[in-house]
Amino acid sequence: MFLITLLYFSLMSWKVIYTWKHSHGTPSDCLIILGAAVWDGKPSPAMRERLDIAVEAYRKGLAPAIIVTGGVGGNEPSEAETMKHFLTLKGIPADAILLEDKSHSTMENLRNSQVLMKEKGFHTAVIVTHGFHAYRASLMARSLGIPSTVEPVQIRPLALTYYTLRECAGIAAFAFEWAVGKTGI
Repeated sequence: MFLITLLYFSLMSWKVIYTWKHSHGTPSDCLIILGAAVWDGKPSPAMRERLDIAVEAYRKGLAPAIIVTGGVGGNEPSEAETMKHFLTLKGIPADAILLEDKSHSTMENLRNSQVLMKEKGFHTAVIVTHGFHAYRASLMARSLGIPSTVEPVQIRPLALTYYTLRECAGIAAFAFEWAVGKTGI
């Protein structure tokens, strides 16, 4: 059992880091910025990193619309509202930004974004998240049938081992939930 666990974490760590370092968004109908914490009504450093990547991708013409995601955490405003405010201050037109402000997890971010995509006639997306989170986010999008690529934040967190192992555990939990949902166990 130890060897299987070691093999799993080794393989998943490689997939997490490979996806982080080699993924790039391709021209799509929209960007989906996954939620991150709000601190005192302002973007946390993690959210700012995602927003900076999204601004750059939007200005490069990667997508003509942006879906900002995330509900209210500890205090208002929602993550999505905070992102929209930041983006408009950076010159992104307000009418190019769609609000998904009900979610509290990555899967909810993506499910609710998929609803907005269908309403707007969007078929493809670029997911903007941190590099260590890119592989799991892309697996979740694929499980929902969202054709997507990932534009990851390339900044290396101080606790890289922690985040990589956390993602490996998150991938295992997601795979288990997905399998149970598919089989009805």
